[in-house]
Amino acid sequence: MNAHQLIYHQSSLPFPFAKATEFNQILYLSGQVSLAEDATPIYGSVSTQTQRIMTNISNTLIELQSDLNQIIKVTVWLSDMSHFEEFNKAYRTFFSQGFPARSVVCSKLAFGLDVEIEVQALKIIEI
Repeated sequence: MNAHQLIYHQSSLPFPFAKATEFNQILYLSGQVSLAEDATPIYGSVSTQTQRIMTNISNTLIELQSDLNQIIKVTVWLSDMSHFEEFNKAYRTFFSQGFPARSVVCSKLAFGLDVEIEVQALKIIEI
């Protein structure tokens, strides 16, 4: 495969976006909210939503030959900045080898959920 080829990894969700786009061995994952496999929202605490999203991100990265330790940048949207502390407590449990660069902003989110997370990660290249 040509390293400069643009690859769209299609989502199984019924929305018009790829779950990830790959270019030059970098994976750009679409923002993820707390959804079930049938695309229904999974509500709950900020911790519950964060854990669900990070688990889904981890599964997607593994499927695409990467993992959480390869994340280079994270963007987080919270529905209210009062969720910042609870989000951080859940988020930190997913990183054992240091934290990637991150931005957190506040916005109204799809389905009235409280957390959305988007990541960019390196693809693991076996030599």
